[in-house]
Amino acid sequence: MKKILPVAAICSIFFIGCGGAQEPAAEAPAEGGAANELVSGYDLANGQEIYDTNCAGCHAEGVLNAPKTGEVEAWTARIEQGMETLIQKSIDGYTAEGNMPARGGNDALTDEEVANSVAYMVKESM
Repeated sequence: MKKILPVAAICSIFFIGCGGAQEPAAEAPAEGGAANELVSGYDLANGQEIYDTNCAGCHAEGVLNAPKTGEVEAWTARIEQGMETLIQKSIDGYTAEGNMPARGGNDALTDEEVANSVAYMVKESM
C-alpha cells in the first residue's frame, strides 16, 4: 500500500494538470422534459378521465381524421401551433382537417376540462 500511494498521487497530479479531471457531466433532461413543460399546470389525471369518456371514441382510432393519441407524427404540427390554439379549436370546434365538434360533442364540458384533455393528449403524443 505504501508503494502505491506515491504513484497514485503523481498520476492524479498529472491527470488534473493535463485536463484529465473533468467537470461533472450536466444532468440529462428528464424523459419527456419538453412534454412535461408544455403541459405543466394542467390536471392530467382529469384530462385522462375526460379523454377516456369523451375523446377516445375518435382519437383512439382516428375516426373522421382525428389525430390518433400517441401518434407523434400526427400531432407534431398541431403541437407547434401552441396549447392555446389547440385548446381553443377543441372548445370551438374545428372542421378544416377533420370533424372536431365543439367540446368534443359534449356541451357539458367546461373549458378547463377540455384544456386538461387536450394537455393529456399532447403529453401522450410527444
